Amino acid sequence: MKHKFSFMLCPLTLLIHQSIYASPQINQLDTISVLGTSESKAQAGKDKMFSENQVTEYKSKKEIETYKGHSVADLLTGTTGVYSGDARNSGALDPNIRGVQGQGRIPVLVDGTEQAITVWRGFAGVSNRNYLDPFLISSVTVEKGPNLNRTLDSGAAGTIRLSTLEPDDIIKKGEKFGIEFKAETANNSIKQRGYPIPIGQDFRKLNQPEDMGLGPISAYFRTSDRYPARSHGRNKFFNDNAYRLAIATKDEHFEGLVAYAYRNKGNYFAGSKGGHNYGEGKTLDEYANQEKFNPDYYSTDDPYIPWIAIVYHPKKEVPNTSFESESYLGKATIKFNDHTKLKFGLRHSDMHYGEIMPSRLWQTSYQQGTVLQWPLANVKQTAVNTDFEYNPENNKWVNLRLGAYTVFNHAKTNTSGGSPSDIIFDDMGFNSVGTDLVAPEIKQPGEEGYEQYLIDKAEYIKQIRKKWKEYANSNDKTPNIKGVFDTKEAQAQWSKDNHYGVYASNRFEVTPKLNFDVMSNYKWENLNSENEFTKNTPLANEVCGGWVGSGKPDSNIYCPGWDYHMSGERHGKRKELNVGFNFQYSPVDWLVLDAGAKYTHYKSRDDGLRKQIQDKQREEVLYPAAIRFDYRELPNITEDMIKKYNNYKNFGIKEAEFKNEFSKNNPEPKRSNYNTEEEWLKDRRIWSTNRRGYVNSKLIESNLSKPTDEDSNIAEILEERNGLSGEEKTIYWERDQYGNFNLDNSPINKYFTDDKLKEEQFNPATNQTEKTIQYISANFSQLEKRNPTEEQWEKMKKAKRTAHAWAPAFGATVLVTDNIRIYARYTETKRMPSIFEDTIGYSITELHPFYDRKPEHSKNIEIGYVQDLRGLLPNARRADIRLNYFHNLTKNVFDRDVNYEMKQFDKRMLSGLEFQTRYDQGNFFADLGIVYNLKNKFCDKNSAVLDRGIWDYVRNVKKPRALPECVNGGNAEGYLKHTIAPKYSITANLGIRALDERLELGTRWLYHSQVKDSRAKSLRDAGFLGSTETNRWNPVLVVDAYASYKVNENLQLELVGTNITDRYYLDPLTRSSMPAPGRTIKLGFTAKF
Repeated sequence: MKHKFSFMLCPLTLLIHQSIYASPQINQLDTISVLGTSESKAQAGKDKMFSENQVTEYKSKKEIETYKGHSVADLLTGTTGVYSGDARNSGALDPNIRGVQGQGRIPVLVDGTEQAITVWRGFAGVSNRNYLDPFLISSVTVEKGPNLNRTLDSGAAGTIRLSTLEPDDIIKKGEKFGIEFKAETANNSIKQRGYPIPIGQDFRKLNQPEDMGLGPISAYFRTSDRYPARSHGRNKFFNDNAYRLAIATKDEHFEGLVAYAYRNKGNYFAGSKGGHNYGEGKTLDEYANQEKFNPDYYSTDDPYIPWIAIVYHPKKEVPNTSFESESYLGKATIKFNDHTKLKFGLRHSDMHYGEIMPSRLWQTSYQQGTVLQWPLANVKQTAVNTDFEYNPENNKWVNLRLGAYTVFNHAKTNTSGGSPSDIIFDDMGFNSVGTDLVAPEIKQPGEEGYEQYLIDKAEYIKQIRKKWKEYANSNDKTPNIKGVFDTKEAQAQWSKDNHYGVYASNRFEVTPKLNFDVMSNYKWENLNSENEFTKNTPLANEVCGGWVGSGKPDSNIYCPGWDYHMSGERHGKRKELNVGFNFQYSPVDWLVLDAGAKYTHYKSRDDGLRKQIQDKQREEVLYPAAIRFDYRELPNITEDMIKKYNNYKNFGIKEAEFKNEFSKNNPEPKRSNYNTEEEWLKDRRIWSTNRRGYVNSKLIESNLSKPTDEDSNIAEILEERNGLSGEEKTIYWERDQYGNFNLDNSPINKYFTDDKLKEEQFNPATNQTEKTIQYISANFSQLEKRNPTEEQWEKMKKAKRTAHAWAPAFGATVLVTDNIRIYARYTETKRMPSIFEDTIGYSITELHPFYDRKPEHSKNIEIGYVQDLRGLLPNARRADIRLNYFHNLTKNVFDRDVNYEMKQFDKRMLSGLEFQTRYDQGNFFADLGIVYNLKNKFCDKNSAVLDRGIWDYVRNVKKPRALPECVNGGNAEGYLKHTIAPKYSITANLGIRALDERLELGTRWLYHSQVKDSRAKSLRDAGFLGSTETNRWNPVLVVDAYASYKVNENLQLELVGTNITDRYYLDPLTRSSMPAPGRTIKLGFTAKF
């Protein structure tokens, strides 16, 4: 059987390894093939870490099975700087390489098949799940950074390649048939308990029906769904058991393998040391009362380290961590001749694993000392793949590879918005029972009368439960129509996610120094999901006449609003075509050049959106279209207004002055001086006329005229406003063609300029200077909703997207000596949106296909130095060193914004250093890997303003204070902030071989630091106190060890200890605050026949 870097004997291995550096045709390495064994395949994988011009990590079958760990994510444990998000609460892989993770960014390929589904994790964002059974895996290869390979399946930031068992893993060297039976058991595990509340029963007949609600009450105040945490049985074996049987055969024309694997492990126990770093010994009241961060009170200097030891005590059971899997594997290879082969693969896994929403991990004071155990999640997966290779020996123009695969995932995950046993319909008749009882006045601990309150409370609960029971058993209760009052699996999300793919490639050997590869693949994905809320919508329409907070007038059945809890189903289809080429040219013996490009074209359709609007008219649909700015602007005071106001004001003053002046010199006639009324009135009229004439002449001399109605209105406006009144106005911040709120075209920059906000006017009525803009109010998270236009409506009904792009790649390798080489690579990727990013549903509440999008454009630079040290260490079997620098700039990066919309942001910048070395002398071996992350910056000038939330100023109006344009990690409500890797990670392995290499002793040391620079730190450094922050972790050193003894050719014994210092710690990049497993001892044997 051909293997990439498969070797049988040590001399041949050394010869080929040296030729890697000596030959100018390094592009031919992947065609080397010899018959090998499991050991030679493992050695070839390790050699690949230092022979390729890309940083890789490799784990062999032996390493995987030695340090198998408790969780699927432990497949990646020990690969330096590579982590899996939500390691203890997912039952899957969610790889993070160099601080990058997510669907399409880091694909996980099992025998070339790709499958990934993004699931909702509440406030913790989303996880990119890749389900698999680790007991079937033979090797793990981690490629850091993108590349142009023959199948074009590399991710934008790296790739995880997993190979399942192969005949060479089972068959002994020189044999044609083999059987392997492997069995193991471990301690530190206890059988999980079932969920304590019956599901599918009328809640009114349960012992504590008051617990059966929906929303925060059921999530945080329910007590009947909890257990006391267990500490006994930690050192007992046989609660974590696994066995596998594999049968294989091979000859010149055929290879075949069948395998069956089973594993059943209960919940693990947390470690005993280090719990003080996570709040051990504290209480919830102490935590709640600590309003201000106090370094003397906290045991950590980071206020975002969760106090999870309050919930999961050291040395006690961590529920929802069990795992049970049953898997089948079949493989066959037909070798028609030396250059033609056809491969088939079939695998099926049925996995049940513990899972709980991160938001449900915390407690209230009512629940201290107890833990939640949710029903197990379940995934059934079937994968089929076939590959064809045709490589005639004397034909330089044909080196053909073809393949196809399909993966079917049927899952029930605990990723919806409710809790187990929630009720999603209310019985108003039941709710009215017991209203005649008077609840005791609530008292707090320490308050006078608290003990009596507890007695009265218990009696009250006893009485009301008695009334509820009488109602539930009466004939007057509301009928349970179609199980409307049954408890539901409200936490469950059922999904069907199917992947299909084909690929083809050919290599042309144009000249001995020039190769030319052409390759292509085509893949498509279908996703459908539902939950209890969507499943029961027809029933809600029947019994309530609708499903949003309503009920029929003549019915006691009430349907609460489900929007907040249902999390949203997803339905969609996605197709992607990739075509590429790559030249490999060696003009001289010491130089190799690579150049190529990849073209990507994709289409998607959001069937969930189509379903939402299929029965609606355009006028019934609203979408958030713009941000509204309300402001008050004082009218401009013109010269004419000032002139008219001065005339109005001065006219009255002067008129009174001239009247007084005339009256002083010409006193008004008095009645007392006249004999008759008529004479007095006559003279007074004459006097008044003369006064008016005098006053008018004086006013004319003073250039004053009688005020008009307009003058009076102007005076009224100026006198009344006094800096407070003005015209109320509204202006909108409209989206651009990409659906973004572009700051350059915003009212903030186009209308409310600095000059406009500083603009002042002198008001002659008040004799004061007044700001023209008196106040501004805008809420960036409450958008103006509008009906779509006709054009937008047509695009919404189709709910389709399509895009295409080219991405180049270049590389150069300089062979400085036979043992030293330097390389540089520049690779671009154009990642199209994943099916999650292109469909509406959980975690994304708004998505509009009428806005344009750009591909996520990544530019990657790598510079590396590699040296084979055996020239300096002649006794070494292997001795290598690698130093690598990487820099990644991603533009138009996809993430969620503060309005829970999928948006594209300006850019993200990552960089770091990686160091790898190994030494194997035969009796002693060691390796060391170090990753130091230099930068993880997220930049977006629009969100720097939008993330502030509001702009609300009165009187002293000024520009909104923007957050830093570049911050560590990611957006405020986005997913990227959850993906910041530790500042540095260190992995070290040491071991010895003795007794003619039949005995092997080894240890693994894993160290990771904190995230030194988080989004919250960026904001604090800029003077902002408030921040949404992710859970973090403390640095930790985890030590593992093993002993392996080969009794004879047929039997091998194994003793393994993981976390032997029994540390209590959180895994890096965890979305769920669940401590990792404590010290675990595993016993196992492998028998080969």
